[in-house]
Amino acid sequence: MKNFPYIKKITLIIFAASLIFCLGLGIGIFFAEHKEVEKQTKKLEKITQFGSFSINDKTRYSKTFPKVIATAEKNHNKNTKAVPLRQNQNYRFKKKNQLPKWIDNSISAFKQPGFSYIAIVLDDMGLNKKILNEVVQLGGPLTLSFLSYAPNLIEQTTIASSKGHELMLHLPMEPLGNEDPGPGALLVDMKNMELNQTLNLALETFPNFIGINNHMGSRFTANSKLMEFLISSLKKRGYLFLDSVTTSRSVALKMGRRLSAPVVARDIFLDDVDSEKEVKLRLAQTELIAKKTGTAIAIGHPRKATLRVLKDWIDDLGQKKIQLVPLSTIAQIRLDKIN
Repeated sequence: MKNFPYIKKITLIIFAASLIFCLGLGIGIFFAEHKEVEKQTKKLEKITQFGSFSINDKTRYSKTFPKVIATAEKNHNKNTKAVPLRQNQNYRFKKKNQLPKWIDNSISAFKQPGFSYIAIVLDDMGLNKKILNEVVQLGGPLTLSFLSYAPNLIEQTTIASSKGHELMLHLPMEPLGNEDPGPGALLVDMKNMELNQTLNLALETFPNFIGINNHMGSRFTANSKLMEFLISSLKKRGYLFLDSVTTSRSVALKMGRRLSAPVVARDIFLDDVDSEKEVKLRLAQTELIAKKTGTAIAIGHPRKATLRVLKDWIDDLGQKKIQLVPLSTIAQIRLDKIN
């Protein structure tokens, strides 16, 4: 029993040593796990940064490439006084601390002091894959409006956005006369439920577009009741409406002001007459409007004559103090002026 104090002392020492060992082991495991989590997080961030996505994933597949393009443009202009025209955070259509889709899905642009701004919208996209490949190789950014009934829209719009072009949905609407606007058109005799179902189907064909413009629609866009329904529906969903102005009786702009909704209208049709001479004339008119008012919106189609003229025209813009921008940029400038 005389040795009991020594045995007790040795036991306490062994217990304390074991406790210290276990504590050190636990701390080591914690930091090892933390380091592994941090490593995996950085790996995930790296994958996301370079735009890993599935073509069937309808989330934000078009976001990576526009950001890269914007960065490249910014670096290209690093010796100038160019400033980003990217989304105005105080914009009046901002709701519940979230930007509407027409801004969130837009392509970044950089403002050049002393320049005028032109947006070129090409309608009827999506029906010809070969033409699409020609269009996306043009300098840009262009705004490409894809027909809601075109095939393989996910694939085609992925290609377009990967080249830095802005996306729109080209929605058929009832015209005057007997011309067929195509499947999935909004018609004047539709009730609100049918209009809503037809609109919803069109809006789900592909993601990341900024809004819609009318394909035909001279009868539909002149109807105040129907346009109130359409524009209020688009506003709720965060999209803008570009009036193609297929009739002088269109009420789109008037309804946009009344509903405080993002609505803009085109200024010039480029290729009503399918000839290079006519397209050149219309582009000259577009330039005059841009010089006079600061902005201009022209609508054309992916026709051979139009694309040939646009290729040369885009190359010469810098000398004219004109900047080609996506439609969303023009919309922000114009809507801010009436705010």
